[in-house]
Amino acid sequence: MGMVERTEGHVERSAQGAVARNSHPLSPLTYCRRNIRRLLPMAVVIVLSVFLVASVVTIVDSVDLTVTTVYNYTRVLTVVIPQRSSLAIDPDDRNRIAGIPGVDRIIDGSGFFMSLNTVFGATPFLVMAVTDSSRNYILQRANDHLSAGRMPVPGAAEAVLSDGIVRNKRLRIGDVVAGPDDQGGLAGCPLPVRLVGIVTGPTWIAFTTPEFANAAMPLFPRHLIVTAKDQDALPAISSRMLAVVNRSKVQVLSYRTLVEQIRTTLDSMYLIMSLVNAMVILVVALMSGMLSNIYFTQRLTEFALLSAIGIRRSTLLWHAVSETAVVTSIGWLAGMIVTWILMALMKESVFERRGMLINPHDVMALAYTVPIPFIITAFAMATIFIRLAKLDPVTIIERR
Repeated sequence: MGMVERTEGHVERSAQGAVARNSHPLSPLTYCRRNIRRLLPMAVVIVLSVFLVASVVTIVDSVDLTVTTVYNYTRVLTVVIPQRSSLAIDPDDRNRIAGIPGVDRIIDGSGFFMSLNTVFGATPFLVMAVTDSSRNYILQRANDHLSAGRMPVPGAAEAVLSDGIVRNKRLRIGDVVAGPDDQGGLAGCPLPVRLVGIVTGPTWIAFTTPEFANAAMPLFPRHLIVTAKDQDALPAISSRMLAVVNRSKVQVLSYRTLVEQIRTTLDSMYLIMSLVNAMVILVVALMSGMLSNIYFTQRLTEFALLSAIGIRRSTLLWHAVSETAVVTSIGWLAGMIVTWILMALMKESVFERRGMLINPHDVMALAYTVPIPFIITAFAMATIFIRLAKLDPVTIIERR
C-alpha cells in the first residue's frame, strides 16, 4: 500500500514538473503564446514603424552610396583638371605634383564626359582617353578586367565601360554610350561613341583612345592622372597635392574631396531624417504604451489576485514588462526581416532603374531602429508602474 502511494505521488510530482517546465503560468512566453490575437495589433505597429524608419534611412544613405560608388575610381587614382579657360596643367604645378613623395605615375589624359543616371539626375562621368599601356596599368590597379567584347580601336569612336555603368545606362555592346545629344552637363562628345567592351570589377571606370579624343575634341582640356606607389597612401598624397598646386588654376578630384562635399551636402538631410525618425519612434511608443495599458487593464483582476496571494509588486512589474519586451523584440526582428526582403526585391526593379544604389542590409538603418523596442518597453514600464502603485487588490477582488 505504501509503495502504491509513493508511486502515485512520484507520478503526480513528475506530471506537475512537466507542466511547470512546459507552461509556467508567470512566464512571458506563456502569456504571448495564449494571447497571440490580442498582441498582434501591437506587433504589427512595431513592424510597420521599424520598416518605416529603416527604409527612410536606407534611401537617404543611398545618396552617399551612389556617389561613392560612381566615383570610386578616385580610390585608385586622383585626377587633376585645369580650371577656367586653360587647356593643360601648368608645368610648374606638374613639377610640384611630381615632387610629392610616394607618387607612382603621372599620366597625361584627355577624353570626354558622358552622363549617368543618379538620384541627382544626369551626372557627368569622365571617359578617360589614355594609351593602351596606361589603360592596362589603371585596370590592374583597379582590379578590373575585360569580361565581354574588346578594347577600343585607336582612332575609332568606341569606348569600354565597367559593368556598373552598363547596368546604370541599360546598355548592350554596340549601343551608343555618348554623343551630341548626351546630357552630361559638361564637355560631351560631338560624335556618337559606341560600346565595344565591358570590364568587370569593383571600380566604375570608362576608357576611350587618345587618338579619337584628340581628333574629335581638340579643345577638350588635358588632365593629369596621378597614382600612388602604395594605394593606401593616395588620400595623403591627394591632400598634399591640394597644398602644393595653384588651386586657382587646377582642380584636384580626389575621393576625399568628393566624400566631404557630398556629406556636407547631406548634413541637413540627415538632421531632418533624425527628427522624423524620432517623431515616428515617439508616436509608436505612445501607441504601444496605450495598448500595453489597455491590456493591463483587461488583466487587472489577474494581477490583483497575484498581489493578494503575496507576490511582490516588483515581481509583477517585471512580469508585465517582460511580456512587453518579448513582443517588442519579436516585432523589431520581424520588422527588420520585412525591410531586408522588401528592399532586396526593390533594389533592381525600383531603385537602380532610377539611378539609386541601395544596400538592403544597411547597418545605419539597423542602428536607427535599435532604440524602438527599448523606448516602447520603457514607456510601457512607466505606465504599468503607475497602475501597480495604485493597485488595491482587495477592492478589485470584492468588485469581482
